[in-house]
Amino acid sequence: MTNIFFAVFLALFYSIVYTVLGPMIAAQDIKFDQSQIFSFVLCFILCLVVNFIIFSVIPRLHLFTGNGRISQSLNRYFDKVGTRKLFLFVWAFIFVSWIPTYLVLYPGVLSYDMISQVGSALGEITNNHHPVLHTWLIRFFMRLGDALFSSYESGIGLLSLLQMVILSYALARLVFLLKKKKVPILIVMLTALLSAFWFMNACLSVTMIKDSLHAAFLVLFACHFTEIATNPSEYSLRKQNLFILPVISFLMCAFRNNGIHIYVFCFAALFILRIPQIKKAKAYIALTAAILIPVFMFKIYTGPVFAAFGIAQGEVREALSVPIQQLQRIAVRKADELTNEQTEQMRYYIDSLEWMESPPESYSPFIADPAKSCFYSSHYNDDPIAFWKFYLQTGEQFSKEYIVAFLSNTLGYWYPGYYGFSYVMYENYPPEVFAEPLERKSIWDSQILKKYYESVCGSVFWRKTPVLRLFFVPGFTLWFLLYALVLAWKKRGFFTKVLPLFLPLIAQYGIMILSPMSSFRYSWPFYLLLPLAFIGICGNSEP
Repeated sequence: MTNIFFAVFLALFYSIVYTVLGPMIAAQDIKFDQSQIFSFVLCFILCLVVNFIIFSVIPRLHLFTGNGRISQSLNRYFDKVGTRKLFLFVWAFIFVSWIPTYLVLYPGVLSYDMISQVGSALGEITNNHHPVLHTWLIRFFMRLGDALFSSYESGIGLLSLLQMVILSYALARLVFLLKKKKVPILIVMLTALLSAFWFMNACLSVTMIKDSLHAAFLVLFACHFTEIATNPSEYSLRKQNLFILPVISFLMCAFRNNGIHIYVFCFAALFILRIPQIKKAKAYIALTAAILIPVFMFKIYTGPVFAAFGIAQGEVREALSVPIQQLQRIAVRKADELTNEQTEQMRYYIDSLEWMESPPESYSPFIADPAKSCFYSSHYNDDPIAFWKFYLQTGEQFSKEYIVAFLSNTLGYWYPGYYGFSYVMYENYPPEVFAEPLERKSIWDSQILKKYYESVCGSVFWRKTPVLRLFFVPGFTLWFLLYALVLAWKKRGFFTKVLPLFLPLIAQYGIMILSPMSSFRYSWPFYLLLPLAFIGICGNSEP
């Protein structure tokens, strides 16, 4: 009965989103068209059939249960090889698979952020808009390349190699966590293969952007968090964990400013879900200390350390994409309904509202960056309470517009039919745009690979093709999460033992929908963490 309920509910929900709500928001025309009825019915029927297969047939397959003859034979073979040798092989396999990408894109993909980061790296680092640790790392390797090879590109090439090593290690660690938690071996092998051959991993492993190292340490953090959630006693007995956890957690937070929110959410939610089970608190004093240390380290790092080096925090507007976008929409679409006092308040927080003229060039429903550029962070900092009071009062009056603004800005994270920002960075900017000229100097001039990466990174063909779209459109992330939770629902102790395994995925999705746009770059860490769901679905979540 439960399977039928979830099959119908998710089919109905998906059909509404895919055939009605998504197209409305994409067109910015909130009106129901009767021509959508046929599409809705057809989508609902197809979804219902697919859902019955997913919830009733797939769980019985040997691939899913791991009881097949092939699975058992593979398990016996891998056990004979030994965990250490097998881990090194998987790590090397993933790393070597990315080498052609490294040779073609050498010294790496010089992303848009690098234009400003190079100036800071070779000059003075004044703020944390781009994570300071990442800018410092770029500085170190550029200077190293200049000292050893008289070439900044050589230094960036070395940094690309470091990113490849760390990310491939993190993914190998994830693969072996799946094996340890008794996820069916064929799913484990598929995870290893996708980790190695999914173009996104290869391209971003050599992309000079904060996301690459943040994602690697996020995967490592999620692996440790999963082990804590499933068996804190065993985790605590391995003393090295109590040193490794604070290090990788701090690096995860330092390489992306919202990493600390993921960290705090995961452990706070785990504590709440496990309150009824906490009986031997004294046994976990060392583990509790290891969990708290990264928070204190991050506060010291962004507080006294930043102050000592004259580094300012990033502007508060970077964390306010959603409310800024909502206020901007009201100012653009409902200007004639605002009172004089409200207009003055808008002008106080938003740059003189010059963008309200037609067309409003600094407002786009689907990306908050232009709107944020008009926001006065200093006025917010003067009195945050006054801002939130104004924001809530305005939202009470224009609640529909607030909802539409939120759905518009997050469109790409819940509507699989939208892929406006789902490209992967493949920039090749002119050398002169950087503070010091930098250029791509391919070691292997393979035209086939170059055309391949140009195609998968920028072409809409992959995003339009059924099935393949799953790997290219961030709108599927919500549905991956919902279906995984439904498949895991029947497992014993769902709220106390299974749901905690999904906390890193839930936290990452929460960060995504609060971001300035629905970029595939922002959803990439979610895809990397997705295999963790199989532990909750068909692995061993017991201690």
